[in-house]
Amino acid sequence: MPVRTMHRSFRLVVIDVDGTLVDRNHPLSPAVRTAIARTQAIGVRVTLASGRMYSLLRPFIEELELRTPVICYGGAQIVNPLTCQVLYQRGVPLDLARAVILAARQRGLTARVYIGERVYVEGLAPDHFNYDALVRIGAEDVGDLLAFLTDEPTHLAIDVPADRTRQVVTEMRAIFGDSLHVTTGHPLLAEFSRPDVHKGSALAWLAAHLQIPPAETLAIGDDWNDLEMLRQAGLGIAVANAHPDVLAAADATVPACRDDGVAVALERFVLGHSH
Repeated sequence: MPVRTMHRSFRLVVIDVDGTLVDRNHPLSPAVRTAIARTQAIGVRVTLASGRMYSLLRPFIEELELRTPVICYGGAQIVNPLTCQVLYQRGVPLDLARAVILAARQRGLTARVYIGERVYVEGLAPDHFNYDALVRIGAEDVGDLLAFLTDEPTHLAIDVPADRTRQVVTEMRAIFGDSLHVTTGHPLLAEFSRPDVHKGSALAWLAAHLQIPPAETLAIGDDWNDLEMLRQAGLGIAVANAHPDVLAAADATVPACRDDGVAVALERFVLGHSH
């Protein structure tokens, strides 16, 4: 795809976390940290857009000294990091959340629901393939999610073995059609939101909130849950390790996450045109 805005000045940069900002479970590289600091120093706003909950983004927010509202839960929530105030939130309708829980059970899988900063599951056993991750985020076993859930969750996902994730996403898209947005940004999760809620809609909301024209936004990502964000941005950039669908949708490609692709993107498209 031809680059839409190669030499435009950008005022808002939005960066996916896992697979883009950092390799999963790896620390920030000095080059990326420095490039983000320099970008903020010239007055460009920088923030994150992730499927993670806000509390799991806090270490990055603090290390990078981010001041711009952060996109969480794949676009379902936007939080002001200076006050921890939720500025925007769009949960999953209760009837559809219940239908997802049942669809997961029918496939021998389990759903997880997020309500605020808490995670609830209906099984937490050491032999579960995602047990360690669930323990790390403090998931609570409520036994029966259908009985437990009485209001719409902030976010919803199904835990899936890595070799089945994209297949399950595809199946769920066929089942729920236009009633839910189904995607993945994690090798072990199929994720669900309202049909008009994703990182792209969150970017649009945030840009309007900050009074920044869409053309002056830049987004960087790597997975299916970044597609709408890259299309919404004035310039959508994929790191080289991105899924083929993301590479095809991007306006430009930079080196892989492990090769400091975010730093290269900022140097090439923001810092290189700052004077």
